[in-house]
Amino acid sequence: MVNRQRQRSICPHCQLHANICVCDQCQTVANGTPITVIQHPSEVGRSKGTLRILERCLDQLQVVVGESPEQLRQAGLSLADLNESTAVLFPGSDSQPLEEADTSAIKRWLLLDGTWRKAAKILHLTPQIAALPRFHFAHPPGSHYVVRKAPAEHHLSTSEAAAYLLHTLEPRLDVQPIHTAMAALVDKQLAQIPPELRNRYQKTEQR
Repeated sequence: MVNRQRQRSICPHCQLHANICVCDQCQTVANGTPITVIQHPSEVGRSKGTLRILERCLDQLQVVVGESPEQLRQAGLSLADLNESTAVLFPGSDSQPLEEADTSAIKRWLLLDGTWRKAAKILHLTPQIAALPRFHFAHPPGSHYVVRKAPAEHHLSTSEAAAYLLHTLEPRLDVQPIHTAMAALVDKQLAQIPPELRNRYQKTEQR
């Protein structure tokens, strides 16, 4: 009986427990800009990951899991077809500020889902991706994803980064469903934390 109850509590879409599932809060965002998210294998199945929100919200989204070129090819990413019409959203010494750049020639965007170190490793191992035009946010909004520590204040979760990217590229596109689902995710994650620790996270968000 216990096992059956647990199975009923697992969402068939995100494979997470109902206590932290936000699929019901996700609504469609009809993005015209195709986004491919390269997810590091270590992120798969993480309850605090935000990629699952994009998987439920975005119309045009491809997710490939891998770290090395061979893993990415097996996951369905054609490295041979990458060219200057594809750009990477990841800061670097040669990256351009997105808000001030001419991105009219970019038809597809790559986002990296993983810790800062893991994302950088994907670029290091895959020269075809590292050679693509690269962009960063010059004026990103503050992150509200307080339940997972970021390397710096200006860093965003994967879903927040995708929402701001699409807001910049498609100003008329309503990306609020992503923010709504993110807020629900934070609320559910905080509800699983003991009250004495929860207050610490909430104070961080208020700063």
